[in-house]
Amino acid sequence: MKRSRSVLLWSFLAVCGLFLLTYAMGAQEGRYKLLGKPAPQFTLNLVDGGKMNLADHKGKDIVVLDFWAAWCPPCRMAMPKIVDLMDKYKSKGVVFYAVDLRESADAVKSFQQSTGLKFTVALDADGSIGDSYSVDSIPLDVIIGKDGVVQAAHIGVTSDLVDNLKKELDTLVAGKSLVAPEKPKTEPTPEAKK
Repeated sequence: MKRSRSVLLWSFLAVCGLFLLTYAMGAQEGRYKLLGKPAPQFTLNLVDGGKMNLADHKGKDIVVLDFWAAWCPPCRMAMPKIVDLMDKYKSKGVVFYAVDLRESADAVKSFQQSTGLKFTVALDADGSIGDSYSVDSIPLDVIIGKDGVVQAAHIGVTSDLVDNLKKELDTLVAGKSLVAPEKPKTEPTPEAKK
């Protein structure tokens, strides 16, 4: 009996270790394939009614998307800190949307009521927007510049997440870019092919 508990405990710890390692590896900014590329455009229903259209913000706002789910413990842990930070940037032209993946409006409202948090939630009911943003792990925070280009991404929760978001947002609010936009690919001219 003791041996099976010991094996079970070590198995659990190994799985937790792999989970944390996966997050740590995925959190490396260079691994997010949309950096420097135009953000995929979308329109989603909002939990409190209405719709959000990402294209409405181009040229006007910096947009932070937090892909999450109410059932996700790291998401639940990070959300209060992120909401607090985003509230401080509202007056600076930063718009925040928590993009809930594959859950009902009732699940989201229940989470908001239980935590007392107030934030705008867009519902990605079928996960298609998450797919277009290459969401493999949650939470995933994506910062989109006023130019519509993905400027930064953070996968998972790290102890310096809020500090990193703050530095990145300060840079973007100051009118600077975090990444060089992807250059359009051009076909070589016939002379260049010779």
